[in-house]
Amino acid sequence: MSRRFVNLIVGHYPASTLHRINPWRCFYPTTQQALAAAENSKGFTVEDARLPRAAISFYEPLQEETPDDGEMHYASLGSSSNGIISIRPDGNTFLYDGASRSLRVMPAPHSPKYSSVFLTVGDGLYILERNPGTEEDHSFEALLHRAPSDGICFTDEKWYWRSLPPPPYAYDGYECEKVGDYEEYRRRCYERNGRDPYVIRAYTVVRDSQIWISTRDGGTFSFDTTSGVWSEAGDWALPFYDRVEYAPELGLWFGFTSEGRQLAACDLGAASPTSPPVLRKVWDELAQPLPPRWASLMAFLLPLGGGKFCVARMFHLAQKGWFRGSIHDYLEEDTFVVLTGVEVVRGSRGALRMIKHKSRRYSVGCTTADLL
Repeated sequence: MSRRFVNLIVGHYPASTLHRINPWRCFYPTTQQALAAAENSKGFTVEDARLPRAAISFYEPLQEETPDDGEMHYASLGSSSNGIISIRPDGNTFLYDGASRSLRVMPAPHSPKYSSVFLTVGDGLYILERNPGTEEDHSFEALLHRAPSDGICFTDEKWYWRSLPPPPYAYDGYECEKVGDYEEYRRRCYERNGRDPYVIRAYTVVRDSQIWISTRDGGTFSFDTTSGVWSEAGDWALPFYDRVEYAPELGLWFGFTSEGRQLAACDLGAASPTSPPVLRKVWDELAQPLPPRWASLMAFLLPLGGGKFCVARMFHLAQKGWFRGSIHDYLEEDTFVVLTGVEVVRGSRGALRMIKHKSRRYSVGCTTADLL
């Protein structure tokens, strides 16, 4: 897999724009040049870059037409991330092909999606609500395609949505082995710390066909996309937060830690129901002190292939000013995304080493953004 672009969705109501950024501009031509630049660096440095022209605009429905129906959702489709799926709150779904610059109308899912995780397995896109409901809610669906039947020549493929069973804890009457009644356990946890113990905190794909979802207090569950069956991977939580990416050339999974949000590596393939995964390496290089007025929002890890990654971090730039009567509070001034090229290599004895390349900053204005 070699990824050519990072897809940046910038939200400006009533339209969100897709910008395709070349992440390889965040890398030096050679690893030796990156090491030499790091030695001569005097702290955190970032280049200002111009946001590429929008490849396409996705217009949202009028707010008065779809009140309380959620927001637009976007997901990449395929290993090259050339396909971008957009799902409107009313269910209308479109596929934008970045390679051919074409737009295709897709079938609508069985039910609206609100706060979901998206994973590509093979050629299919799997969507699961972070707080899944029962099977009747259609909170877990897959966008798949099948070859046409014999004798049909007017189309090359047919896309369709398949409703899938939610995790076993989503069913009424589910009981946790260690705690007892599930509903009582969930209520007590929420009253104790204000957090739902079964909201999905981390997710990934293992062994090419298994979707793993991890909860804070309820363990980790595995869904086999071949058999369509859920199982419990272990009574432990993944040591990551949000999406976890597999790097086949290194045989490891990479993501941000659940606590300090540091870049880390782990071998999930070695985990078992009784043996939780252990972080193999945690890096602090990306956690350097930020410039003044930089307020961190979120981070994304995008694999590029060959042991290289694009670390995308989103920030608010704030300025001092009047706000609610206080002269010392900050006012939001700008939102920007910083892309950093990162290379992970193995030493002579198998030890992992992270080499940081360039960092480039893209301003998106006072708005929201998402990276795919």
